[in-house]
Amino acid sequence: MIKIPLYFLDGTQFSRGYERVVHGDRGDYIELTKDQIMIPLKSKFNAVIPDEIDDQPFYYYWLIPENRNEKIYWQIKIVSYADYKRGYYYISPLLLDSFQEKRNVVCLF
Repeated sequence: MIKIPLYFLDGTQFSRGYERVVHGDRGDYIELTKDQIMIPLKSKFNAVIPDEIDDQPFYYYWLIPENRNEKIYWQIKIVSYADYKRGYYYISPLLLDSFQEKRNVVCLF
């Protein structure tokens, strides 16, 4: 585990840390466990989120933090285009302040 907290672009803390960055055909994603996420998540489409991921018909659940719009995936099935792990959560680094390039930084060397 990487013990660096992650923050949304508005400064709200999202997690206590993360596992790794996954590179796949659809871009980069930050991998997290449920215990690392600090904000309650709900289904984007108000679906009931199961406790177990066995025998689910979906590849992932599209989740959002309560009262927010950031897209988070809860991976249910293995895919061929990236090394996503079943049961882990994924978020784009573009939604996190921690991974944004800092602008207007002046270096005086």
